[in-house]
Amino acid sequence: MSEYFFIRQRGEGSPKVGIPEDFVNRAIGHFQKEGSPFLQVLKNPKHEIYVDAHNILHLGEPLDHFPEVPTWREFYTEYEGYSHEELQKNLKEIDRRLREEELDDQVYAEWFYDQLAHNYLPAARCANLIDQLKLDTDEPKAGDVLGSLKRYEGSFTGSDVLYVELTEPITASWLQWALIEAGEPANIHKL
Repeated sequence: MSEYFFIRQRGEGSPKVGIPEDFVNRAIGHFQKEGSPFLQVLKNPKHEIYVDAHNILHLGEPLDHFPEVPTWREFYTEYEGYSHEELQKNLKEIDRRLREEELDDQVYAEWFYDQLAHNYLPAARCANLIDQLKLDTDEPKAGDVLGSLKRYEGSFTGSDVLYVELTEPITASWLQWALIEAGEPANIHKL
């Protein structure tokens, strides 16, 4: 587990990634008055993030069931984004181990579900988005900590996992601010 901290900006010379005092005051005031985080409803967000009952963040709505194990062809086109033409033309560069006649064989189930959990499930996709933001620091002494997100990653074959947990409701305000600042605006919804 690692943690992302949201830091309050402290006047001149404070870290640029810190959250400005006026936004902090508005969000805290809203939280104290309404009992819910201050979240803007964006008209054209790049992302929709959902918070489930366990406070896990999902990029898009969580799946209600796992997909069936695909063939290699389906995996490379549906999950990896290759076109059928690219796959046919560049198979050796894409996957050296695979021969064309094996493209319609089923992917190894354990490997597929590990890939799914670490890269493609909505919770993993959200964790990967947050990783790209390079949110401040994992050293809370860098400034006044407003809140944090906990990042969980497991890498055991057959039980891989990657997700981020919202530790306090108000932290959703800090996350939305950080996403907007990073050019990745998102609406955040509680399920």
